[in-house]
Amino acid sequence: MIFFVFFFRKMRLVVLLALLLCSVTISHGFEDTNLEDDDFAEFEQFESNDDNDAGFSKEEIDDIPKVNAKKDEFDTNSVEDDIVVEDEDNEFEHFQDPEEFEGFQESPPRNAEQPKITISKVPIVMRPRWDAYWLEGVLCCLLAAYALVYAVGRAKNTTIATNFLKLHRPLLEDNFTLVGESGSDMVPEDRGWRREAEHCFTMWCSGRQCCEGMLLTLKLIKRQDLVNVLLGVVRPNPDTLLIRVELGKDDNDPFVLCVAQKKVATRLSKEMQDLSMFCPERRPGDKHGLPSSLSVMSECAEATSALLDARVVAALTQYAAHVQYIHVSDRYCGPKQMEETSVTKPPETERVLLASLSLNGEGGGDEVRPLLLMIFYMLDRIKRLRLSKEALSKCEKRRQKAAEAWVRGAHAARQESAALRREEKRKQEKERILAEDDPEKQRRWELKEQKRQQKRKTPKLKQLKVKAL
Repeated sequence: MIFFVFFFRKMRLVVLLALLLCSVTISHGFEDTNLEDDDFAEFEQFESNDDNDAGFSKEEIDDIPKVNAKKDEFDTNSVEDDIVVEDEDNEFEHFQDPEEFEGFQESPPRNAEQPKITISKVPIVMRPRWDAYWLEGVLCCLLAAYALVYAVGRAKNTTIATNFLKLHRPLLEDNFTLVGESGSDMVPEDRGWRREAEHCFTMWCSGRQCCEGMLLTLKLIKRQDLVNVLLGVVRPNPDTLLIRVELGKDDNDPFVLCVAQKKVATRLSKEMQDLSMFCPERRPGDKHGLPSSLSVMSECAEATSALLDARVVAALTQYAAHVQYIHVSDRYCGPKQMEETSVTKPPETERVLLASLSLNGEGGGDEVRPLLLMIFYMLDRIKRLRLSKEALSKCEKRRQKAAEAWVRGAHAARQESAALRREEKRKQEKERILAEDDPEKQRRWELKEQKRQQKRKTPKLKQLKVKAL
């Protein structure tokens, strides 16, 4: 019995010791888990130490053993090493980190001297350098020269037009009822000229027999243009008076005649449609009693001998240097049309007398009046000119051939345009057939095309029907 009582007491002590050990281990486990889960536990420990220090007096704090002070110093240093607080002053501190840059020296050498920066005082130059503006100066000079040439040249051309009208207005008024026009675009003082440009003036005259009207065009040198003035020094051109007289529709018989300088005659024969068609041959002026510097292009010799009589030949011989050309035509249609343009009908023609006279001096002097009188005399001769039946029939045949040539040319042009349209249509059809995926349809189209090509190559045979006897 005593043995059982002693055994139970021993067992109770063993159980109590086991419970005590379990409680101790559990309490240590809770403390470790709290320290691992809470990252700011160290800071709470420091805060608790600060609170404890705040509860002691100064003398008591001084009596704390130095071991605790060293322990606290060690703890604070470890905390400072782990935690770095950045402020605005340390924003660019990484530039001084020796690991960021190669060859970086933490402290400059003692013997290194700092560079000295010296700022030199440069004086301010207020005077401008004119040689830096040479291009602007040249441009300003050119503009001033152009403006000066424009003003002087325009005034010069106006003076020439005014002097011409003063010298020759009485002659024009004797031959025409109306000389010039009136309007807002006139030269000042109602001088009768109409200013088309700074170098071009026109005047219309009407009210005379043997013509429907006459247009005078005074084409002067472009004295208002600086570039043209400089070119005129190399290749001078004279002032020109262009005369265009519109003849009556039934006033004269059909013929074409042209008297011109040799170089001008060569150019006109190539450019003018009526001269190239009716007057392919150029003859020297010696065969008609004219100077050798002139050439004659005529359709009918009878009309040439009738128009170039002794009076006209005398005037042309005396003033041949001032006559560029005199062109009389009943089929005048202007310059040749471009070959690329398709002509479907003959151009409109008119009966005209064209003349080009070169002026000498201020608006033409004594040489212009005799030439104007010669032109008025030729108008009267053209009105009374009648060709013989043989010459008239030859002229009519030439005009009929020319009309047929125009018709053939128009027909050929229409055929060519139609062929181009058919070829374009066939090309589009071929592209459409090839775009489809039907080989049978493509084969049929190829057979059709081969038959068409073969039919074009075979010559056409005429069938003759012979009646049985």
